[in-house]
Amino acid sequence: MEIIIKKEYLVSSLQKIQYILEKTSALQYSHNILIKTAENTASITAYDIDCSAKSTIPITVKEAGTICVNGKKLFEIIKSLDDENVVLEKKEEDNLITIKGKKSFFHILSAKWEDFPVINFDPPTDFFTIKAEILKKLIERTVFSIARISDPRYNLEGIYVEVNPEENGEKDEKTSNILTFVSTDGHRVSVAKTDKITGSINLGENRIFSRKSLMEIKNIFAEDETLKISFTGNDVYVVGETFIMILRMLKGNFPDYRKMIPESFTHEIKINRENFLHILRRMNVLAHDKYKGIIMSFTENKLTININNPEMGNAQEDMAVSFTGEPFSVSFNISYLLDFIQVSSAEEMDIFISGGMQPCIFKERGNDNYVNGVMPMQS
Repeated sequence: MEIIIKKEYLVSSLQKIQYILEKTSALQYSHNILIKTAENTASITAYDIDCSAKSTIPITVKEAGTICVNGKKLFEIIKSLDDENVVLEKKEEDNLITIKGKKSFFHILSAKWEDFPVINFDPPTDFFTIKAEILKKLIERTVFSIARISDPRYNLEGIYVEVNPEENGEKDEKTSNILTFVSTDGHRVSVAKTDKITGSINLGENRIFSRKSLMEIKNIFAEDETLKISFTGNDVYVVGETFIMILRMLKGNFPDYRKMIPESFTHEIKINRENFLHILRRMNVLAHDKYKGIIMSFTENKLTININNPEMGNAQEDMAVSFTGEPFSVSFNISYLLDFIQVSSAEEMDIFISGGMQPCIFKERGNDNYVNGVMPMQS
Protein backbone atom coordinates (compact mmCIF):
# COMPACT_ATOMS: atom_id res chain seq x y z
CA MET A 1 0.00 0.00 0.00
CA GLU A 2 1.12 3.56 -0.72
CA ILE A 3 -1.08 6.61 -0.13
CA ILE A 4 -0.65 10.37 0.19
CA ILE A 5 -2.75 12.20 2.78
CA LYS A 6 -3.02 15.82 3.85
CA LYS A 7 -1.57 16.01 7.34
CA GLU A 8 -4.43 18.17 8.69
CA TYR A 9 -7.05 15.61 7.58
CA LEU A 10 -5.14 12.71 9.09
CA VAL A 11 -4.42 14.52 12.38
CA SER A 12 -8.06 15.54 12.76
CA SER A 13 -9.27 12.00 12.12
CA LEU A 14 -6.69 10.34 14.38
CA GLN A 15 -7.39 12.82 17.17
CA LYS A 16 -11.05 11.83 17.20
CA ILE A 17 -10.10 8.16 17.07
CA GLN A 18 -8.03 8.58 20.26
CA TYR A 19 -11.25 8.89 22.27
CA ILE A 20 -12.25 5.41 21.11
CA LEU A 21 -9.01 3.50 21.58
CA GLU A 22 -9.15 1.35 24.70
CA LYS A 23 -6.28 2.24 27.03
CA THR A 24 -6.58 -0.64 29.49
CA SER A 25 -7.71 -3.64 27.45
CA ALA A 26 -5.47 -6.68 27.09
CA LEU A 27 -6.84 -7.17 23.57
CA GLN A 28 -4.15 -6.08 21.12
CA TYR A 29 -6.54 -4.87 18.43
CA SER A 30 -8.21 -2.40 20.83
CA HIS A 31 -5.01 -0.30 20.67
CA ASN A 32 -4.81 -0.58 16.90
CA ILE A 33 -6.58 1.10 14.03
CA LEU A 34 -7.40 -0.29 10.60
CA ILE A 35 -6.68 1.92 7.57
CA LYS A 36 -8.31 0.71 4.37
CA THR A 37 -8.20 2.42 0.99
CA ALA A 38 -11.02 2.90 -1.49
CA GLU A 39 -10.95 4.80 -4.79
CA ASN A 40 -10.05 8.27 -3.47
CA THR A 41 -10.65 7.81 0.24
CA ALA A 42 -9.33 5.96 3.26
CA SER A 43 -11.42 4.66 6.12
CA ILE A 44 -9.85 4.64 9.58
CA THR A 45 -11.51 2.25 12.02
CA ALA A 46 -11.10 1.87 15.79
CA TYR A 47 -12.70 -0.71 18.08
CA ASP A 48 -13.24 -1.39 21.73
CA ILE A 49 -15.85 -3.48 23.53
CA ASP A 50 -18.30 -0.63 24.06
CA CYS A 51 -17.63 1.61 21.09
CA SER A 52 -16.47 1.36 17.48
CA ALA A 53 -15.86 4.22 15.07
CA LYS A 54 -14.97 4.85 11.45
CA SER A 55 -13.64 8.05 9.92
CA THR A 56 -13.42 8.71 6.18
CA ILE A 57 -10.87 11.12 4.67
CA PRO A 58 -9.78 11.98 1.10
CA ILE A 59 -6.43 10.59 -0.09
CA THR A 60 -4.34 10.05 -3.21
CA VAL A 61 -3.89 6.34 -3.86
CA LYS A 62 -0.71 5.13 -5.51
CA GLU A 63 -1.22 1.54 -4.43
CA ALA A 64 -4.40 0.34 -2.70
CA GLY A 65 -4.24 -1.79 0.41
CA THR A 66 -5.04 -2.26 4.09
CA ILE A 67 -2.84 -1.79 7.14
CA CYS A 68 -3.26 -2.22 10.91
CA VAL A 69 -1.15 -0.10 13.25
CA ASN A 70 -1.00 1.25 16.80
CA GLY A 71 -3.35 4.25 16.69
CA LYS A 72 -1.71 6.30 19.43
CA LYS A 73 1.83 5.95 18.04
CA LEU A 74 0.71 6.85 14.53
CA PHE A 75 -1.10 9.94 15.84
CA GLU A 76 1.92 11.11 17.85
CA ILE A 77 4.21 10.75 14.82
CA ILE A 78 1.86 12.43 12.32
CA LYS A 79 1.10 15.48 14.50
CA SER A 80 4.84 16.02 15.11
CA LEU A 81 5.60 16.38 11.39
CA ASP A 82 5.95 19.78 9.71
CA ASP A 83 4.86 18.58 6.29
CA GLU A 84 1.64 19.52 4.50
CA ASN A 85 1.31 16.01 3.04
CA VAL A 86 2.24 12.63 4.52
CA VAL A 87 3.01 9.35 2.77
CA LEU A 88 2.02 6.02 4.31
CA GLU A 89 3.63 3.00 2.70
CA LYS A 90 3.81 -0.72 3.39
CA LYS A 91 5.38 -3.36 1.19
CA GLU A 92 3.61 -6.70 1.03
CA GLU A 93 6.62 -8.72 2.14
CA ASP A 94 7.49 -6.41 5.05
CA ASN A 95 5.80 -5.93 8.44
CA LEU A 96 7.00 -2.33 8.74
CA ILE A 97 4.90 0.72 7.88
CA THR A 98 6.82 3.70 6.53
CA ILE A 99 5.67 7.23 7.36
CA LYS A 100 7.39 9.81 5.16
CA GLY A 101 7.59 13.58 5.08
CA LYS A 102 9.91 15.69 2.96
CA LYS A 103 12.82 15.54 5.39
CA SER A 104 12.07 12.58 7.65
CA PHE A 105 10.74 9.07 7.77
CA PHE A 106 9.63 6.63 10.46
CA HIS A 107 9.30 2.88 10.44
CA ILE A 108 6.78 1.36 12.86
CA LEU A 109 5.64 -2.22 13.21
CA SER A 110 2.31 -3.19 11.73
CA ALA A 111 -0.14 -5.77 13.05
CA LYS A 112 -2.02 -8.40 11.05
CA TRP A 113 -5.00 -6.56 9.63
CA GLU A 114 -6.78 -9.89 9.12
CA ASP A 115 -7.11 -10.19 12.93
CA PHE A 116 -8.94 -6.88 13.25
CA PRO A 117 -12.65 -7.37 14.12
CA VAL A 118 -15.13 -7.14 11.26
CA ILE A 119 -17.62 -4.36 12.08
CA ASN A 120 -20.85 -3.58 10.25
CA PHE A 121 -21.08 0.19 9.90
CA ASP A 122 -24.32 0.12 7.88
CA PRO A 123 -26.87 1.84 10.14
CA PRO A 124 -30.56 0.84 10.31
CA THR A 125 -32.90 2.59 7.88
CA ASP A 126 -34.97 4.15 10.70
CA PHE A 127 -33.29 7.21 12.18
CA PHE A 128 -33.89 10.71 13.48
CA THR A 129 -31.78 13.77 12.73
CA ILE A 130 -30.47 16.31 15.20
CA LYS A 131 -27.89 19.09 15.20
CA ALA A 132 -24.75 18.11 17.13
CA GLU A 133 -24.97 21.44 18.97
CA ILE A 134 -28.40 20.48 20.36
CA LEU A 135 -27.28 16.96 21.27
CA LYS A 136 -24.23 18.31 23.10
CA LYS A 137 -26.45 20.69 25.05
CA LEU A 138 -28.65 17.77 26.16
CA ILE A 139 -25.53 15.95 27.35
CA GLU A 140 -24.12 19.00 29.20
CA ARG A 141 -27.43 19.53 30.99
CA THR A 142 -27.78 15.98 32.28
CA VAL A 143 -24.37 14.26 32.51
CA PHE A 144 -23.55 15.64 35.98
CA SER A 145 -26.54 13.86 37.58
CA ILE A 146 -25.38 10.39 36.51
CA ALA A 147 -24.83 8.14 39.53
CA ARG A 148 -21.24 7.29 40.43
CA ILE A 149 -22.22 4.07 42.21
CA SER A 150 -24.39 1.34 40.70
CA ASP A 151 -27.85 0.64 42.10
CA PRO A 152 -28.91 -3.04 42.10
CA ARG A 153 -32.49 -2.06 41.22
CA TYR A 154 -31.78 0.35 38.36
CA ASN A 155 -28.99 1.28 36.01
CA LEU A 156 -28.34 4.88 37.01
CA GLU A 157 -24.79 5.01 35.60
CA GLY A 158 -25.98 6.49 32.33
CA ILE A 159 -28.54 8.78 30.71
CA TYR A 160 -31.97 7.45 29.85
CA VAL A 161 -33.25 8.53 26.44
CA GLU A 162 -36.84 8.81 25.22
CA VAL A 163 -38.20 9.66 21.78
CA ASN A 164 -41.87 10.59 21.90
CA PRO A 165 -44.20 12.18 19.32
CA GLU A 166 -45.00 15.79 20.10
CA GLU A 167 -48.39 16.35 21.67
CA ASN A 168 -51.27 15.93 19.23
CA GLY A 169 -48.84 14.72 16.59
CA GLU A 170 -49.87 11.81 14.40
CA LYS A 171 -47.37 8.97 14.06
CA ASP A 172 -46.03 8.69 10.52
CA GLU A 173 -42.69 8.96 8.75
CA LYS A 174 -42.70 12.76 9.04
CA THR A 175 -43.78 12.91 12.68
CA SER A 176 -42.05 15.60 14.73
CA ASN A 177 -40.73 14.07 17.93
CA ILE A 178 -39.42 15.23 21.28
CA LEU A 179 -36.07 13.83 22.40
CA THR A 180 -35.65 13.61 26.18
CA PHE A 181 -32.48 12.91 28.19
CA VAL A 182 -32.84 11.99 31.88
CA SER A 183 -30.26 11.29 34.58
CA THR A 184 -30.53 10.73 38.32
CA ASP A 185 -28.36 9.56 41.18
CA GLY A 186 -31.22 9.21 43.64
CA HIS A 187 -30.60 12.63 45.23
CA ARG A 188 -31.39 14.71 42.15
CA VAL A 189 -32.85 14.38 38.68
CA SER A 190 -32.04 16.30 35.50
CA VAL A 191 -34.40 16.35 32.51
CA ALA A 192 -33.51 18.03 29.20
CA LYS A 193 -35.69 17.99 26.07
CA THR A 194 -35.50 19.20 22.50
CA ASP A 195 -38.30 21.18 20.90
CA LYS A 196 -38.57 18.92 17.84
CA ILE A 197 -36.62 16.31 15.94
CA THR A 198 -37.69 14.74 12.67
CA GLY A 199 -37.41 11.22 11.37
CA SER A 200 -38.92 7.77 11.62
CA ILE A 201 -37.79 5.66 14.54
CA ASN A 202 -39.08 2.96 16.86
CA LEU A 203 -37.08 3.32 20.04
CA GLY A 204 -38.44 0.18 21.68
CA GLU A 205 -37.26 -0.75 25.18
CA ASN A 206 -35.31 1.36 27.67
CA ARG A 207 -32.27 3.00 26.13
CA ILE A 208 -29.46 4.13 28.42
CA PHE A 209 -26.29 5.87 27.20
CA SER A 210 -23.13 5.27 29.24
CA ARG A 211 -21.17 8.28 30.50
CA LYS A 212 -18.18 7.28 28.33
CA SER A 213 -20.33 7.12 25.18
CA LEU A 214 -21.81 10.54 25.83
CA MET A 215 -18.42 12.17 26.35
CA GLU A 216 -17.15 10.61 23.13
CA ILE A 217 -20.09 12.08 21.21
CA LYS A 218 -19.48 15.46 22.83
CA ASN A 219 -15.77 15.47 21.99
CA ILE A 220 -15.90 14.09 18.47
CA PHE A 221 -18.60 15.86 16.49
CA ALA A 222 -18.51 19.51 15.40
CA GLU A 223 -21.42 21.63 16.60
CA ASP A 224 -22.58 22.53 13.08
CA GLU A 225 -22.87 18.89 11.98
CA THR A 226 -26.26 17.29 11.44
CA LEU A 227 -26.27 13.81 12.98
CA LYS A 228 -28.37 10.79 12.14
CA ILE A 229 -29.13 8.56 15.13
CA SER A 230 -30.61 5.07 14.95
CA PHE A 231 -30.95 2.08 17.26
CA THR A 232 -30.65 -1.64 16.70
CA GLY A 233 -30.46 -4.38 19.30
CA ASN A 234 -28.34 -2.98 22.11
CA ASP A 235 -26.41 -0.53 19.91
CA VAL A 236 -26.90 3.06 18.80
CA TYR A 237 -25.47 4.43 15.54
CA VAL A 238 -24.40 8.07 15.49
CA VAL A 239 -23.60 9.15 11.93
CA GLY A 240 -21.93 12.46 11.10
CA GLU A 241 -20.56 13.87 7.86
CA THR A 242 -17.25 11.95 7.90
CA PHE A 243 -17.46 10.00 11.14
CA ILE A 244 -19.70 7.18 12.34
CA MET A 245 -19.85 5.68 15.83
CA ILE A 246 -21.50 2.51 17.12
CA LEU A 247 -22.08 2.69 20.86
CA ARG A 248 -23.11 -0.12 23.18
CA MET A 249 -26.09 0.89 25.32
CA LEU A 250 -26.27 0.00 29.00
CA LYS A 251 -28.62 -2.80 29.98
CA GLY A 252 -31.15 -2.54 32.78
CA ASN A 253 -34.20 -0.63 33.93
CA PHE A 254 -34.49 3.05 34.69
CA PRO A 255 -36.87 4.53 37.28
CA ASP A 256 -39.93 6.51 36.22
CA TYR A 257 -38.46 10.00 36.41
CA ARG A 258 -41.91 11.61 36.27
CA LYS A 259 -42.57 10.35 39.80
CA MET A 260 -39.52 12.30 40.99
CA ILE A 261 -41.05 15.64 39.95
CA PRO A 262 -43.88 16.87 42.22
CA GLU A 263 -46.94 18.38 40.54
CA SER A 264 -47.84 20.88 43.28
CA PHE A 265 -45.79 23.20 45.47
CA THR A 266 -46.14 25.43 48.51
CA HIS A 267 -43.73 28.15 47.36
CA GLU A 268 -42.72 29.59 43.98
CA ILE A 269 -39.73 31.93 43.94
CA LYS A 270 -38.34 33.94 41.03
CA ILE A 271 -34.60 34.50 41.13
CA ASN A 272 -31.85 36.06 38.98
CA ARG A 273 -29.69 33.14 37.87
CA GLU A 274 -26.42 35.02 37.39
CA ASN A 275 -26.55 36.75 40.79
CA PHE A 276 -27.42 33.43 42.44
CA LEU A 277 -24.56 31.69 40.62
CA HIS A 278 -21.98 34.29 41.73
CA ILE A 279 -23.05 33.93 45.35
CA LEU A 280 -22.87 30.14 45.20
CA ARG A 281 -19.38 30.28 43.69
CA ARG A 282 -18.21 32.55 46.50
CA MET A 283 -19.80 30.28 49.10
CA ASN A 284 -18.26 27.22 47.46
CA VAL A 285 -14.79 28.43 48.51
CA LEU A 286 -15.68 27.28 52.04
CA ALA A 287 -17.30 24.01 50.95
CA HIS A 288 -15.63 20.69 51.75
CA ASP A 289 -16.47 17.01 51.27
CA LYS A 290 -17.87 16.95 54.80
CA TYR A 291 -19.52 20.38 54.65
CA LYS A 292 -21.25 20.99 51.33
CA GLY A 293 -24.57 22.14 52.76
CA ILE A 294 -25.91 25.68 52.39
CA ILE A 295 -29.00 27.08 54.11
CA MET A 296 -31.31 29.23 51.97
CA SER A 297 -33.62 31.37 54.11
CA PHE A 298 -36.51 33.17 52.39
CA THR A 299 -38.23 36.27 53.77
CA GLU A 300 -40.25 39.01 52.02
CA ASN A 301 -38.45 39.56 48.66
CA LYS A 302 -35.11 38.47 50.13
CA LEU A 303 -32.96 35.33 50.12
CA THR A 304 -30.21 34.87 52.71
CA ILE A 305 -27.65 32.16 51.97
CA ASN A 306 -25.43 30.71 54.71
CA ILE A 307 -22.60 28.21 54.71
CA ASN A 308 -20.82 26.97 57.84
CA ASN A 309 -17.67 24.87 57.70
CA PRO A 310 -16.32 24.33 61.25
CA GLU A 311 -12.91 23.41 59.83
CA MET A 312 -12.58 26.58 57.73
CA GLY A 313 -15.12 29.29 58.49
CA ASN A 314 -18.57 30.56 57.55
CA ALA A 315 -20.21 33.06 55.24
CA GLN A 316 -23.54 34.77 54.63
CA GLU A 317 -24.89 36.82 51.73
CA ASP A 318 -28.26 38.34 50.81
CA MET A 319 -29.90 38.81 47.44
CA ALA A 320 -33.23 40.15 46.21
CA VAL A 321 -35.81 37.61 45.01
CA SER A 322 -39.49 37.66 44.14
CA PHE A 323 -41.11 35.98 47.15
CA THR A 324 -44.07 36.67 49.43
CA GLY A 325 -45.40 34.53 52.24
CA GLU A 326 -44.32 33.05 55.56
CA PRO A 327 -40.52 32.93 56.04
CA PHE A 328 -38.92 29.49 55.69
CA SER A 329 -35.54 27.83 55.22
CA VAL A 330 -34.28 24.92 53.15
CA SER A 331 -30.83 23.29 52.87
CA PHE A 332 -29.10 21.97 49.73
CA ASN A 333 -25.84 20.39 48.66
CA ILE A 334 -24.11 23.37 47.02
CA SER A 335 -22.43 21.17 44.40
CA TYR A 336 -25.81 19.93 43.17
CA LEU A 337 -26.99 23.50 42.62
CA LEU A 338 -23.79 24.65 40.91
CA ASP A 339 -23.83 21.69 38.51
CA PHE A 340 -26.99 22.72 36.69
CA ILE A 341 -26.95 26.50 37.23
CA GLN A 342 -23.51 26.73 35.57
CA VAL A 343 -24.73 25.10 32.34
CA SER A 344 -27.96 27.09 32.22
CA SER A 345 -28.13 30.15 29.97
CA ALA A 346 -31.33 31.79 31.28
CA GLU A 347 -31.37 35.19 32.93
CA GLU A 348 -34.07 34.19 35.40
CA MET A 349 -34.98 30.95 37.17
CA ASP A 350 -38.05 29.72 39.02
CA ILE A 351 -37.71 27.64 42.19
CA PHE A 352 -40.63 25.47 43.32
CA ILE A 353 -40.53 24.25 46.92
CA SER A 354 -43.03 22.14 48.86
CA GLY A 355 -41.29 22.10 52.22
CA GLY A 356 -40.10 19.18 54.31
CA MET A 357 -38.03 16.62 52.42
CA GLN A 358 -40.00 16.86 49.16
CA PRO A 359 -37.93 17.38 45.99
CA CYS A 360 -37.46 21.03 44.98
CA ILE A 361 -37.68 21.94 41.29
CA PHE A 362 -35.49 24.47 39.48
CA LYS A 363 -36.51 25.67 35.99
CA GLU A 364 -35.36 28.28 33.56
CA ARG A 365 -37.98 31.00 33.32
CA GLY A 366 -40.36 30.24 30.46
CA ASN A 367 -38.55 27.02 29.50
CA ASP A 368 -40.14 23.70 30.45
CA ASN A 369 -37.55 21.79 28.42
CA TYR A 370 -34.91 21.97 31.17
CA VAL A 371 -35.88 20.83 34.67
CA ASN A 372 -33.75 19.94 37.68
CA GLY A 373 -35.10 18.34 40.83
CA VAL A 374 -32.98 18.35 43.99
CA MET A 375 -33.68 16.69 47.34
CA PRO A 376 -33.17 19.05 50.30
CA MET A 377 -30.64 18.16 52.99
CA GLN A 378 -31.51 17.56 56.60
CA SER A 379 -31.00 20.89 58.41
